[in-house]
Amino acid sequence: MKHSARRLILLAVCLTGFAGLTSCEERVPEKVQVPLHAYSVAVERYNNKGLEIIYPAEWSVLHDEAGVIADRTVAFETKDASRITLFFYKSQERTYPDLANNLEQQLRLRSSKDVKKFQREVVGVAGYKGIKLTWTKLGLGETKNEATILQLQAKPYPVFVQFHLFDADIEYQATTNLVPFLHGISFDPQGVNL
Repeated sequence: MKHSARRLILLAVCLTGFAGLTSCEERVPEKVQVPLHAYSVAVERYNNKGLEIIYPAEWSVLHDEAGVIADRTVAFETKDASRITLFFYKSQERTYPDLANNLEQQLRLRSSKDVKKFQREVVGVAGYKGIKLTWTKLGLGETKNEATILQLQAKPYPVFVQFHLFDADIEYQATTNLVPFLHGISFDPQGVNL
């Protein structure tokens, strides 16, 4: 009888432990299923000419057009006037270093007396390679700037995104919106209309 009671107690302990393990196992997938790149803010969906982008609702779509700079540019603006732009190049080969060089020259980042603390570094964000330029622009006050140019696709034609952020938007957008934005861009690499 003592043996039976011990067996029953041991069986109850094992079942309780197994139930506890099973309930833990059931909870783990919920945590794993939450994407690390999910927005923590309300979002909008932009869909035009084979391009779909999920972006923060506090951003505005500025334009989606053919342009001088690229065959197609799609630009967004944050509420603090930072700008996020996608560039599609079907008619010419481009690289993120030459886009960074063009921006440096256009804004005279190395030669202007109104620019200080200029830095250029190779970066990787969410699996994409690129270049980040940082500087402080002098004027009525000091404005911190950060421009990150990432290559989203090289073939069959180059596609880039540029994040040009100002002051407090640099940290806020980088920690809140940039990675989800990158993961929210989808297009058929062969078939996006320019």
